[in-house]
Amino acid sequence: MDETQVRMAVDVIKNNGLVEVRVIGDRVYSGYFKSADKLVDALKPFSRDNIYFVFNDIAEGCYDRKQQECFQLSKNTTSDADITNRRWLLIDIDPTRPTGVGATDEEKAEARDAGLKVYKFLRDIGFSSPVSADSGNGFHLLYPIFLKNSDENTKLIREVLQVLDMFFSTPKAQIDTTVFNASRITKLYGTFARKGKDSKDRPHRESRITKAPDEIKPTDISLLKKVAAMLPVPDERNRWNSYGADRFDIDNFISSHGIKVRERTKYAGGEKYVLEHCLFDHTHTGKDAAIFRLDSGAIGYKCFHNSCSQYRWQDVRKMFEPRAYEYSPHRHSAYGTKPEVKKAQKEDKGGKFLEMSEIQDIDRSNLVYIRSHFDELDRKIIGFMKGELSIWTGNSSSGKSTVLGQLSLTAVNDGFNVLMYSGELTPSRVKNWLHLQAAGRQFTMATEYENRFYVPKRHGGLIDKWLDGHFFLYNNDYGSEYTQLLADLRERLGKKDVDVVVLDNIMTLELDELGNEMNAQQTSAVKSLSALAKEFDVHIHVVAHPKKSKALLRPDDISGTGNIRNLADNVFIVHRVNNDYIRQSNEYFGEAVASHYHKFHNVIEVAKNRDLGVQDYMVGLYFEIESKRMLNEPFENFVYNWQELDSGLSVATPKFNTSEEQFRNDLSFAPTDNTSFMNDLPFTPIEKLPF
Repeated sequence: MDETQVRMAVDVIKNNGLVEVRVIGDRVYSGYFKSADKLVDALKPFSRDNIYFVFNDIAEGCYDRKQQECFQLSKNTTSDADITNRRWLLIDIDPTRPTGVGATDEEKAEARDAGLKVYKFLRDIGFSSPVSADSGNGFHLLYPIFLKNSDENTKLIREVLQVLDMFFSTPKAQIDTTVFNASRITKLYGTFARKGKDSKDRPHRESRITKAPDEIKPTDISLLKKVAAMLPVPDERNRWNSYGADRFDIDNFISSHGIKVRERTKYAGGEKYVLEHCLFDHTHTGKDAAIFRLDSGAIGYKCFHNSCSQYRWQDVRKMFEPRAYEYSPHRHSAYGTKPEVKKAQKEDKGGKFLEMSEIQDIDRSNLVYIRSHFDELDRKIIGFMKGELSIWTGNSSSGKSTVLGQLSLTAVNDGFNVLMYSGELTPSRVKNWLHLQAAGRQFTMATEYENRFYVPKRHGGLIDKWLDGHFFLYNNDYGSEYTQLLADLRERLGKKDVDVVVLDNIMTLELDELGNEMNAQQTSAVKSLSALAKEFDVHIHVVAHPKKSKALLRPDDISGTGNIRNLADNVFIVHRVNNDYIRQSNEYFGEAVASHYHKFHNVIEVAKNRDLGVQDYMVGLYFEIESKRMLNEPFENFVYNWQELDSGLSVATPKFNTSEEQFRNDLSFAPTDNTSFMNDLPFTPIEKLPF
């Protein structure tokens, strides 16, 4: 027994609180301890047994049981009802091996690999740094949380574990989905895992904490819910077309639509089909995307790239079968079958009037969409299709430029190249804004001025290096004449190294050569830009100011004629949620509908979407002052790829709070002091104890 590790477990995991320890051998002994010294002394006679402890908060009254500060044979051990708060989310990764024996080194390595994937996944979502541990035969990740012990939170933890099992369990390593109950016990670190015979190949190993953050920050419940929401649920049965998850033939669906499967494996909760590439972005290859079939009949989809994280099985269905979830009284085909369509005739141009069977179906699997990373927006419109034009409007300071700057960075992050024209900001100001958005809150520093932040030169240099060759800003020294800009754009797009063009905004361009009347000028400009997007297969974003400032803009308020909206493939309105917006949106949409969006800082309204026919759809976003980012949720931490260029980055880590009230008070957007970031891997020997 390693006494230092035992003390560490009590200090870090139990935070000097009440701990129950159980000795499980031929008989089961239990003891309740507040003193680490007494616990260590009491454990000495049991060094040959398996020893476990309860890691969540135990009701104080349990301390008065007969096994106080000693071990006793007792049936009165900690139950779920005795847990007051859930303090930890335990993720237990074990290798697949015969029952009742220890793991070989090779088997244990499989569990380590799975654990590292879980760690990276949760880190990128925004989970706080965990306490990581070697359990002897496998590995543990203990994420700090602060949840009341309730049926609702028990269900939440169970679903989080089921999602991780679905994503990361393999035939050689499993995420344990049974550790969701509040009074769960786990290996007491510093003691040995003694399963089976102690042998050279399958030795008894000492469990130990491998890494612990200097300060513990609870992971917010919103992030737990975000992961739990990834658990697929069976599609609803529709009587009119016999659709139902229990009848769905996933193998036929994959085969009929030509989806390439890399490998097919079973896991505890179902079966997974690892794909050759992501169905939404063919550049995401390897083992990054998979379709899941759960034992419940539910089907799921996941790509582990941030740009595709929002896509679910229903999005896959609609990609190949756009009307799969729509009512159609004339459609009675079997669930999952692909209708036979004759190939289009390719003789010259064909007839001038085509029959439906002569028209080639669109292969939606080959369409390229550039995601926004605004989850609700991408879920509804998939993304911005290459070859299309989007119009953006909004009042002054509504967030239009902020949104487009962020769209530019996420496009670069996903492997696309961006060209931007900014008619209102100097190149230096554009660069400063992009630096803040790329850096994120944890890499910005406060100034003496309120709401003014900057990115340290070191981090800014890494961002510049990341953007070079992928983001290009038009040099305003060449003027703002539209015909010249269009010629320069055509020349650059001809090099085939640009995927996205951002024009912010059309009102700053000189359009005199396009006609004598402003409406005609703008119509001509938008028409030529629409043609340019199709010719060079790029997506073009254009900012158009409204005719006049109104708290609640409508599509008709875009400056110019209705031709601008008609020519555009997409039209978006960016709203800033202020008092005037709240009042007018209540009047226009009705308070029952509008009030849902009043909690956000900004709202993107989809006024037109030609591809999927979406309109009158609202997406609420939060604005983060430090980074100038729009966020899906207040605690979101999107990680841009520039951070991979250097390993010595620093972020802020708030202290662990002992009360829920204190914890909630710390969940703000206020800047914090920087401390060293534990960005290395979790399953490495701990070098310095935190106490």
